[in-house]
Amino acid sequence: MNPSFKEMMNEVVSYGSCCECGTCVLVCPHNVIQYIDGKPKQVAKKNGLFDFCGISEGIGCDACAQVCPRLGEREHQLADRVFAGEGEDAYRGIFGSYRRVIAARCTDPEVLERCEDGGVVTGLLAWARRNGVIDGAVVSTVDPLEPCAPRPRAVVEVEDIIKSASSWYTYCPNNLALKEAEELGLEEVAFVGVPCQITPVRKIQLVDPSYLDNGRKKEKHIERQRKSLKGYGDRVKLNIGLLCSEVFSFDGLMRDVVEGEMKIPLTDIKKFNVKGKVLIYKHDGEVVEMNLKQSQEHARPECHHCADFSAELADISCGGVGAADWTIVVLRSVLGEEIFDRATADGALEVRSMDEFETSMRVMMRLARKQRQRVPTPPGRCETFVRPPGFSNPH
Repeated sequence: MNPSFKEMMNEVVSYGSCCECGTCVLVCPHNVIQYIDGKPKQVAKKNGLFDFCGISEGIGCDACAQVCPRLGEREHQLADRVFAGEGEDAYRGIFGSYRRVIAARCTDPEVLERCEDGGVVTGLLAWARRNGVIDGAVVSTVDPLEPCAPRPRAVVEVEDIIKSASSWYTYCPNNLALKEAEELGLEEVAFVGVPCQITPVRKIQLVDPSYLDNGRKKEKHIERQRKSLKGYGDRVKLNIGLLCSEVFSFDGLMRDVVEGEMKIPLTDIKKFNVKGKVLIYKHDGEVVEMNLKQSQEHARPECHHCADFSAELADISCGGVGAADWTIVVLRSVLGEEIFDRATADGALEVRSMDEFETSMRVMMRLARKQRQRVPTPPGRCETFVRPPGFSNPH
């Protein structure tokens, strides 16, 4: 049975597990919900209940609930369908399905100057755009009016792709930029996001829209809902996932701690990195360290409902876990491996064996296992909430 708008608003938003990806708002065909203060909010009926959707209760829709990463099937349940037909070369580990795990680094000096680790994501996107593999990318870029604040954006030019390099460790709803990709007419998009953003894209791509034909609608209503539900996923050619255990509140970390307590103007900051501690790189070359536990006091509580550390549903997963100046790359799909290998053969990337990065592999496995174990059972779901094999309910 398909999840409903009412279930999403109660079991996810009201419960507190909403990751703020905004995908439900993106696919809503009837403008019932809007993205307000990081959450979907019912706006169709001013005095209506927060969990009431007249379309859902009337002719039926619930497109929003089908794509929610916290509702219905989770990553470990979707993996078999995402990677169906990948062949005998695929493996299944604690960090999901994969074909190969390697360490890599971009060869472009401009990218390396901007990135935190090996610059693989930016380097791969730039190569793919130059070679016509993609016609654009959905990424996060720094808001020109608010330093250190990432904003979702669809980019077309290689120059803009390179400018998007670096992570800021505060949440950015990249899924919302798929609307911009549509407006730009992009049809073969590389989507970059953290695990809770990759999952809803995959849900869009996997969902069977036939449920929309319930016998109570006109054909034009069915087509409107189908297009809204499936259209954005049809534009995504490549999913690149970023390894992530949690991100931080912008106001808490950037405003209160970095700018307030540490007296570092945000305009002075070039980039951030996390390597057992928070490293703040300034434009003047100075590197300021912050205790990781201090920053974790400002971690978003919504992140603790995520069981996916390594973006298990992506075509390619990337992160600097346990490595300096290199990116750990998990090649998951045939498509992801093919594009990566073409870029490497073309000289855009250099690769090393994981035999040289044993610590990174151990750290990735440990963090993936820890993250799967931490997720609480949603209210009223003790009988239906399916956990990854071998994992018990956390206490």
